[in-house]
Amino acid sequence: MELMRFQDEHASELVNWFQTKEESLMWGGRVFDWPLNQSSIIQRATEDNLQFLTLVEGTQVFGFIEFQRMSLTEVRLCRVAIHPAVRGKGLGRQLIQLSLLKIKALPHVTLVTLAVFQRNVVAKNCYESFGFQVTNKAPHVKVFDGREWPVYQMELAL
Repeated sequence: MELMRFQDEHASELVNWFQTKEESLMWGGRVFDWPLNQSSIIQRATEDNLQFLTLVEGTQVFGFIEFQRMSLTEVRLCRVAIHPAVRGKGLGRQLIQLSLLKIKALPHVTLVTLAVFQRNVVAKNCYESFGFQVTNKAPHVKVFDGREWPVYQMELAL
């Protein structure tokens, strides 16, 4: 497995990983409309402060992650996903491990942050296993279609 730069053709794979609006919101929040479409993912990949990466083996895409450069010293992990057919097999850990190695190689970065919905216990446990800690930073809730989704803000000092 390796972490490689997102390619436009990966978008066609990614849109198929989310079968419901709720799954899409868990992954992408309000960034993408439902139903997901390839062009919106490809368009977002061109934004200057973002880097899209995929976890691949050969030509098969198994994971996706977005790095958002918040400042000279902070990178935020966003839109982390593993292919539904291989969830629960440790690939999320590989994706985070490889991502952290890549971030640690960036000059000046001393902090990695992320947000995870409270009901996504598996993801939260994964992040905690790498040393991420819940902070008191806002927001603590996201609202989708009038429903509140509690969220943890987490960070890891490098």
